[in-house]
Amino acid sequence: MWDVIVKSDIILVDIQQGTSSISLLQNGELKEHYVEIRESNYITGNIYCGKVVNVLQGLQSAFVDIGRDRNGFLSVEETMDHKSVMEHVIPKQICAKSGDYILVQATKEEIGTKGARLTTNISLAGRYVVFLPTLDFVGVSNKITDEEKRADLMQFLTKYKGEGTGLIARTICLESKKSEIIDEIKLLKAQWNSIIKDFKNRQTISKIHDDGDIVFRMVRDILSSHTEAVYCNSLDECEFLREKLKTYNPDFVDKIRLYDEPVDMYEKYGIIAQVDKLLQKKVMLPSGGSLVFDYTEALTVIDVNTCKYCGNSNHEETVFNANLEAATEIARQIRLRNIGGIIIIDFIDMFNEEHKQKVMQRLSEEMRFDRTKTRVADMTELGLVEVTRKKTGKELSTILLDKCPHCEGTALTYSKDYMCRKIKVALSKCFLDKTVSGVSLKVASPLADYMIASRYFDYFCSNEWIDKRIYITPSNSIDDDKFVLTPYYDNVISVPSKSLLLY
Repeated sequence: MWDVIVKSDIILVDIQQGTSSISLLQNGELKEHYVEIRESNYITGNIYCGKVVNVLQGLQSAFVDIGRDRNGFLSVEETMDHKSVMEHVIPKQICAKSGDYILVQATKEEIGTKGARLTTNISLAGRYVVFLPTLDFVGVSNKITDEEKRADLMQFLTKYKGEGTGLIARTICLESKKSEIIDEIKLLKAQWNSIIKDFKNRQTISKIHDDGDIVFRMVRDILSSHTEAVYCNSLDECEFLREKLKTYNPDFVDKIRLYDEPVDMYEKYGIIAQVDKLLQKKVMLPSGGSLVFDYTEALTVIDVNTCKYCGNSNHEETVFNANLEAATEIARQIRLRNIGGIIIIDFIDMFNEEHKQKVMQRLSEEMRFDRTKTRVADMTELGLVEVTRKKTGKELSTILLDKCPHCEGTALTYSKDYMCRKIKVALSKCFLDKTVSGVSLKVASPLADYMIASRYFDYFCSNEWIDKRIYITPSNSIDDDKFVLTPYYDNVISVPSKSLLLY
């Protein structure tokens, strides 16, 4: 239908006891990485039948009970005059009063003492389009920049959107058949009709539509004809994904494959090493420069340094090349780390206006690969660039890092769950040697307690390492983010008296 650049991708779905993660690899390099805490109960995208608890006319807002611990917040900015087909279902905000039942969608997670952000402007995301049942609108993803293709899509969607509703074309439309897009539009409309019917019949506080967990959402969004395969290490998740794809895109069902090789998925594809780098404050650039990330509650600052960057050209040319290289990596790091909110980039000072423009162009081009809404402001005279990125879920560091217990939280260390994931990779690699009869693991005492209490390794011990013995040796002399693995090759294993048999 439309011309596209062809790339071959591999998607990895890693299901562990504490987390689910999805990784997109291109030529072995991590391009996208998403992590969600299992049982975390994220609600963004979910649709609820909510009950108005309190209307604040002065603030043009309302608090809505959606069945959570905290009431959701609905602003007048998130409401609209609904079409006649909806007026008997959803009261207009200006008429809403305490006790009214309204259909709302969560757009932002609960944070601290604040409830979820809500909207009555419902949207249903599909693989190819986003359906807007209450808004007469046609749009195209900003990442599609070719004007001719945008016009083609606008004309196509206008024909099939239906009266009083809207559609937004997603980037994946560029490589899709028109028949596939039409089928999805029909599916989303049927889904909406089901939601409306459910809402009419319930009229009680409840969840009406679940947008799905991160695994399904991300596989749905990043799976394409250029995807070689989706490898998942959970049979249940494989079957779930296959069933869901039968509805959304049956042609891709065969791409979902169970990963059951002896070597850990993260070891085979080098994920642990790449994720470790994403958790570091300092990122080295190929030519010797570096990026330094500083996080505060208000914003994130990224400082570009030349360090050992050297070249045969003059200083201005060297600085220009360093900033170009930094712009590419910054866009990648922001995406992979899932940094949201206000981001300030401090580029190395440049005096050549053409160089400044090219660096800004590179940054803007690289930001287009981000699936999350971003905005890049112009560079200031001081070489500062402000980037705003919509907050979606938690930043990677908040999931995989914890405050250090030894320095009153001024430093960060790997979370216990992530440490277990790293240890699992090391154990799988060790047990590839069939002559290894068991191992001794020396870890920090708090981690040892967590490993035993959480039963993190029970499944692997009873299914994959049946004839192996694993001893844990708690220690107060080892750092929280370190472990020492010692393999044994004899039937008799000599370990310290305080060691505990894990399995």
